[in-house]
Formats: sequence, C-alpha cells, structure tokens
Amino acid sequence: MASIFTKASAALDRGVVRFMERRMAPRNRAQKFDSNGARTQLVDLAAAYSDGTLGVPSRFFPEPEAPATKLVSVGDGPLGTQVVDISYPSAYEPFLPLARDLHAQVPENHTAHARWWTSGRGRPTIVTLHGWGGGNHWMTARTFLVPYWLRHGFDVAAFVLPYHAARAPAGSGAVVPWPSANPVRTNEGFGQAIYDLRALAMFLRARGSSAVGAMGMSLGGYTTSLWASVAGPDDVGGIDFAVAMIPAVSMARLMWRHGEQSPTRLRAAKAGITEDLLVDAFAVHAPTTRPSRVPRTHLAVIAGRGDRITPPDQAETLAKHWGVEVGWFDGGHLAQVGRGDALREVRRQLCALGFAGREFRT
Repeated sequence: MASIFTKASAALDRGVVRFMERRMAPRNRAQKFDSNGARTQLVDLAAAYSDGTLGVPSRFFPEPEAPATKLVSVGDGPLGTQVVDISYPSAYEPFLPLARDLHAQVPENHTAHARWWTSGRGRPTIVTLHGWGGGNHWMTARTFLVPYWLRHGFDVAAFVLPYHAARAPAGSGAVVPWPSANPVRTNEGFGQAIYDLRALAMFLRARGSSAVGAMGMSLGGYTTSLWASVAGPDDVGGIDFAVAMIPAVSMARLMWRHGEQSPTRLRAAKAGITEDLLVDAFAVHAPTTRPSRVPRTHLAVIAGRGDRITPPDQAETLAKHWGVEVGWFDGGHLAQVGRGDALREVRRQLCALGFAGREFRT
C-alpha cells in the first residue's frame, strides 16, 4: 500500500505536470504544430541523427578542447571552501547544418557557466546537474545539499544546462525552450550539454580534482546518464561515477505520455507521428542507446515511488540498463520525502570505492 507521503507527493507532481504542459504549449500560431509533412520530416531527422552516431565514439559527441575559462571569486563557502564562478565559451558546433541558425539565435547560450565550491585540496568533484527550469545557484546548493557533500570529502561544481538561467534567451521569462517539441533543438541541446560538461571535467582535472563524477536530478539525471554512456574514466572529459536522481530516461516516452490530451499531441498523432518514431528521433542522446562507460559499481539510481513527473518506470528502465538496484524513497519529484537514506547509501558507496577526499569541519 502506498504511504501517505507517496500519495501526497504524487498529487503535487500531477498538478505541476499540468502547469508545465501549459507553460510549454505553443504561444502563437507561428509556433503551432504543422501537420503537413510532419511525419516525413521526423523520419528524415531520425535518419540523419542516427547516421553513424549511435556507438562510441560518436560523431555526435566529439571530444572538446580544453576550455578558456574565466574565474570570478564569489567569496567564502561552507566549511572552509572558496566559491568560484566559472564561465567559458561553448565551442559546440551543431551536428546538423540546418540547426546552425537555430543555435545562433540565442547568444546567451554560447557561454557555459558553473559555480564551484572548492577546498583547494585536490578532492573528488561532484558536478551537479539541475532539472528543467533550474540553474539558480542558490536553489541548486540547497536541492543538492552542497554542504553535506563538502563535509564528507567532496568538492562540488554546479553546472548550468543549456538554455537555462544565465544561458536562457533574453526576455524568455519562465519559458524554457529546451527540451521542447522541436526535435532539432532538443537533440542539439543534449549534444551541447555533453560537449560543455566534458570541457568542464577537463578543467577540473587540470586544477587537481582527483576524480570527477556527476549527480543529476530529473533532466539533470537524464544528462548524467547520457554523459556516463558517452565518456567514462578513460575518455577525454569523462566521469568516474554517476548518480541519477529521479531521472528521466526516455524523452520520447515523457513527451508523448505527459501530453496525451494536448491539442499538439492529438494533431501529431493524426499526422502519423507515434511514440516509436520519437524514440528513433531521440535515440542519438537516449541514455539507454549505449552501454555505460562508467563501471557498474560506480553507478547509482535514486527515485521516488510517488514521482509523477518522471515516473518510477523511468528509473527502473535506467537501473535495468545499468545493472543496478534503485534506491527508493517514499516521496515524489518535488516533495522528496525520505530521500536522505538513499543519499547516505550513495555516499557510503562512493566512500567505499575510495572517491571521498579528506573530510574537514572548519
């Protein structure tokens, strides 16, 4: 029987899903779904994005160059750390030539950003990846419990995903354009995210981090899982461990099933677009397309039984692909009631593998 926390969390999540569907709906006629030739266009895009890209190495995920970083001191952080804002040009080039104009339309997205809590002691660094609509550093520090990880031997770098926060289009307000119903922007955005993250990992290792891992929630969990499938410990810009929390794992399934009553979805179905076709279109960045490059013992999945935004079957699919068990808590996507035990288990797992650096409490 579901606990009261699970039921309450599920109800909260369902309300937010309805809000998100309204916020992501097209706002003018020019943006609305055009059914003329839509299926053919999507079939062509799926073929183009899958042409020699679904393995490792992949043409879709080229190795980055070391980034030209700009560092700005923010001041003292918890437990004797220094807080530093990192920015660097995103050198990502769209995979498809037809995506170049779309990419160029948002110059704010051409600079990558991260906030770094560093001890200066060469400890392992956790790169945190926020969910859809996130990227505010104050909120990220609380959502990911940054002082907890600092206390237990890790430094932390909070990365801002493409088209979010400082990378959002000017004047976009609360509307986040990525991921979206536009498959080109969605695909290229994940290509850019991994490119910029690998560049960040290169910087962190060059500055002395003994290991680099990723910990992401929701959209960030999807991106964490994707990163693990593209670049592991032996790859340029790779990661040593990955923790996917309340993760999305099938963008096609999320978009198709969450929007099943929307006019856009109904018109898409009438035009012959199916969930399976979306699976093909998004295969290039699906975390389950490739095996993990990170060792199985260095992977963890955490999920809420009451999650109705990225439902439990998403986490179960990823856990099966990785060959690990899900660390469950009773809460949901937003009200993550009971997740503390799962996080402590992950911390013990990472410490047992030798990833934690020296703890300090000054």
